Amino acid sequence: MDAGHTTVNDAIRQTAQAIDDEFRSLEFARQAFPMLIDWGVEDFSITVHSLGCNYLSALGRELGFWAISEYPVRVPREGAAHSVRPDVAWWARKSGELALLGEFERFVPRMPGKLAEKARNLLQAHHTLGEQPRILLLVGWALAGTDIGSLDEVRAVVHNGFRPPDAPAVPALGQDSVFILAIAVFGDVKNKRRLLRMQL
Repeated sequence: MDAGHTTVNDAIRQTAQAIDDEFRSLEFARQAFPMLIDWGVEDFSITVHSLGCNYLSALGRELGFWAISEYPVRVPREGAAHSVRPDVAWWARKSGELALLGEFERFVPRMPGKLAEKARNLLQAHHTLGEQPRILLLVGWALAGTDIGSLDEVRAVVHNGFRPPDAPAVPALGQDSVFILAIAVFGDVKNKRRLLRMQL
């Protein structure tokens, strides 16, 4: 393993640890997103989704990356162009390499496969963009007391890969990359949603 490769892996690990630290403390969220933590927002249309995506993008910039919300990635399909659109993307400032792809998705008990679908999108986008170490971040959100059940299907997608219809098989995430799965737990306070904690 060459020194440059080791440096990239170290950077990925350090970034993953910084994300873990933030999710455990929510320190940056408290400083920069009072509407998410303190004020609460009406759960209307995509208000919570929009705030979650903006929080993850802003966190990327806080950690020293270029970061945006919504980044379409063209993925292989037979016969027609197809794309997936991760909710957030972070680029390393020195190298310009895409360092993180992320999704922020509501968990709906009657649609338990939705998070696994988002994991498939992340994995397919990751491999389409080239084999380099990066972080795949999947944050599901739900109200406190929601039975999330097992997330083994989500993890299995990333650890085993999958075969999409009319496309080549998508391999598992390589050992040089990191998958972070978290659940954003929201409280219902006077019909407004407030982020209480992140479950890792």
